[in-house]
Amino acid sequence: MGTMKFLGLKLDEAVEQARVAAEQARSRAGEFAGQHTQQAEGVFRRATTFVNERTEGRYAGPLERATRVAQSGWERAAGVRPHFEGWGTPMRGGTRTEGTSMSGPAR
Repeated sequence: MGTMKFLGLKLDEAVEQARVAAEQARSRAGEFAGQHTQQAEGVFRRATTFVNERTEGRYAGPLERATRVAQSGWERAAGVRPHFEGWGTPMRGGTRTEGTSMSGPAR
């Protein structure tokens, strides 16, 4: 076996091990996030309040957006579907690609 082929096989093994380790880490992080969602919400709220108090609310808008992104990421890791309040128009009629019915705009 040539040196390049040997190195290629070792690299393939290392890539597979890294893939497995990353999947395990993602799974464990998701479990952790799911078990501690309410605690995380409290931390996000306290951190936002702390920064707003220290900066006298100067960065309230960007801070609120950053907090929403962080919460969304936490929920995504936990496997929680995001809640979109007031986004878009409800649909009625027709069928989805998997064959289930849809609802549509009220008229």
